[in-house]
Amino acid sequence: MNPFDTFSLSPILALDLDMLSKVYQNLAAQNHPDKSGDKSQFEKINLDYAILRSPSNRLKAYMDYAAIEYDARGAVSNDLMDLFMRVGSLIQEADAFIRKKSAATSILAKALLEAESMELQDKLSALISQIESNQSKITESFASPIDNSDLPQIARNLSFLEKWQAQLQQRYGSLF
Repeated sequence: MNPFDTFSLSPILALDLDMLSKVYQNLAAQNHPDKSGDKSQFEKINLDYAILRSPSNRLKAYMDYAAIEYDARGAVSNDLMDLFMRVGSLIQEADAFIRKKSAATSILAKALLEAESMELQDKLSALISQIESNQSKITESFASPIDNSDLPQIARNLSFLEKWQAQLQQRYGSLF
C-alpha cells in the first residue's frame, strides 16, 4: 500500500499540507495505542505522514505508484551546483568555529567568540532561507504538469536540498 492510500488521497505531487496535517491528526488519534488503537497501524500512519510531508519522499512515492523508473543516486543539477559549493564551504566554516568554541575554556575566551558566532548564525540563516526558497519554487511547480522524465532529477534535487537544510540547521543549533 502506498502512503497516499493511508490518507485516502489520489497520488498527486501538489498536496495541501494543512489538510494533510488535519487528516493525519484524526487518523493518529483514532489509531493511537493509548486509545486501544493498533500500534502497527499507528506506526504506518506516522511513517506515511513523514513521507508525504517531505517533498522528495512524496515525489519518490508518486514515482513508485506511477511505476516511473528512477535511480536515487546521481548528481545535483547544474543550477544547484553553486548552492552546493556554498553549503559545503559554510559547513566547513561552521565546523571549524564549533571546534574553536569547544576549545575555549574561559568565560572571556567564549565571550570573545560571540561576534563571530552571531555572524555565522546570520550566514547559516541566510543559506537555510535560500534553500527553503529553492524548495518552494520546486514544490510550487508541482501544480503544473511535469514531464515524467524530469521527475527523477527533481527528486534528487529535493533530496539534496533537504539534506543540506538539515546539515545547516544542525550546525546552527550547535552554535548555542
